[in-house]
Amino acid sequence: MALLLSLVIALIPLAIAPGLFFYFDVTPKIAVLLLGTAAAAVWWTAAGGAQGFHRASRAARWFVLTLLWMAASLVVSTLASVNPALSLAGSTWRRWGLVTQLAALLLAYLVAAYCAGRPDRLRIILRAMAASGLIAAAYGAVQYFGWDPLLDAQAYHVGEGILAIVRPPSTLGHADYFGSWLLSAVFAGAALARTETARIWKWLAWASVAAGSGAVFLSGTRAAVLGLLAGAALLTLWRGMRITRSMAVTAGVVLAAAAVFYLSPAGLKLRARVHWSLQEPAGGARLLLWRDTLRMAASRWPAGYGPETFIASFARVQSAELGRTYPDFYHESPHNIFLDALAAQGVPGLLALAALPVLGFSAAWSARANKPDVAGALAAGLAAMTVSEQFTSFMLPTALAYYLLGAMLVSLTCGVALKPRPSGRRWPAVAAAAAFAGLLVAFAVRLIVAENALAAVRRDLDAGHVGDAAIEYSRFENWRLPGGGADLWYSRRLVQLAASRTDDTNRRQALQQAARAALHATETAEDPFNAYYNVAEFYASRNDFPRTEQSLRAVISSAPNWFKPHWMLAQVLEAGGHLREAEAEAAQGVALDGDKHEEVTRTLDQIRARIGAGKP
Repeated sequence: MALLLSLVIALIPLAIAPGLFFYFDVTPKIAVLLLGTAAAAVWWTAAGGAQGFHRASRAARWFVLTLLWMAASLVVSTLASVNPALSLAGSTWRRWGLVTQLAALLLAYLVAAYCAGRPDRLRIILRAMAASGLIAAAYGAVQYFGWDPLLDAQAYHVGEGILAIVRPPSTLGHADYFGSWLLSAVFAGAALARTETARIWKWLAWASVAAGSGAVFLSGTRAAVLGLLAGAALLTLWRGMRITRSMAVTAGVVLAAAAVFYLSPAGLKLRARVHWSLQEPAGGARLLLWRDTLRMAASRWPAGYGPETFIASFARVQSAELGRTYPDFYHESPHNIFLDALAAQGVPGLLALAALPVLGFSAAWSARANKPDVAGALAAGLAAMTVSEQFTSFMLPTALAYYLLGAMLVSLTCGVALKPRPSGRRWPAVAAAAAFAGLLVAFAVRLIVAENALAAVRRDLDAGHVGDAAIEYSRFENWRLPGGGADLWYSRRLVQLAASRTDDTNRRQALQQAARAALHATETAEDPFNAYYNVAEFYASRNDFPRTEQSLRAVISSAPNWFKPHWMLAQVLEAGGHLREAEAEAAQGVALDGDKHEEVTRTLDQIRARIGAGKP
């Protein structure tokens, strides 16, 4: 059990499989969680588990109740979702639907129960987190310095010249998630360093702290840097402000080395990141995004819109102010874990998530007398992640790390090791665990096969093999999970391929498949406004203006404060001779564009010129 849990916890943030899966940095992590949790649940219940864990301490009792509360809220919000299928299986960009979230909650429970009253087991979990953090931090560091054996470095480089920045994602998909997740590894390493007796693991723990802290800064994630400072401040207060001479000297050396690096040629991209950050001190769209999210959540506060439905739901209520300030962006989440829970699950989900850090800090305070060092370090990690996650949203690795910090703190409050259930009383728990494990395995298998097929589609299209891609796409459709599909991507990629082909037969075949996928995308896309806009472009290319207009009005219905459909509709209406209607739509497009695109204003000027000249 120790090996299984430690492997699952270590592998989830590290799992990445370019070429094997379409979403190569998401799917492997979900698969490890689902398969690992299924195996651990059956193993744990068959071995008897930890009898009476919920009675082992007050913190343990409240922890179990909080997890059940979170699970119940997820089930209710999924049933009441505006898109139940999407809420069940999760969006393609993070797969954080009902099934995945229940698996993460179960894994957190298993860790808490497994480590209850067993410091030796807790050290094993801490070792896994520290080792995983060291590997991820090392990979992120070499990405910063320009070497990446797995990913296309251009994907995380922005800008040119001296203002070019690099945001290394390591194995986490994005620098923001990388930086936030590192906080758990840094403070888990600090906890391990204070409790470990084996020299090699103690050295690994300190290496994880050092490498992780450095990688947080290299990631350029302001929220993670703020979280790291908050965690360090809490840990200092926890120690009673006792700063020894060696600590002061070490801090001075680290600061001096950091200053030298920052000012050296190697720190050029980091200085560029600071420059870019100063251009947006408020964090980009976040303040307006948070305000609009609160307004949106107020209309469905009892159960929310459902997990993973934010993209489509928010587009309908996004304010004109946010639309014209950032006209080229759509928002996949509120970039705040508590607002994300509020929008997805309503007030009950928000309160359940908020209860977790409260419970964790309470458990740390209860354990301060007997285990002050590990409790303080884990509480600092929980505080660091709480601060950082106010500016981003959960992905599986960050959410699980957050849950595990709380779970380990709760385990510290259990004074003695718990006995397993008698063998004759294990079968109900084993049966329940086996049933849920079967669900998780089935979910994982479908996800793995579908994602592998979609990766094959991309390879075939890159090679120009339209027929082979169609066969693989059919396999993907047969295996894919309910909810969001890949029709929108497939349609657009086929159009790109058709534009580059000189063979009329293949070109015609690609366009036919693209048209079918475009229409189907209006039913399967997580962002229906983009799907309808894509259909409108198809009809416009065929000069089918009535259907183009119909599609654009569907876009406006889905995203009323997006400038593009108003602008394109104005051109369609102008072509049809409806100049007054065209003027109104063009004016709306200009108002929502915020003077970001000259061509939008030029369209309005052109229409008004025709009206002034009296031209039909």
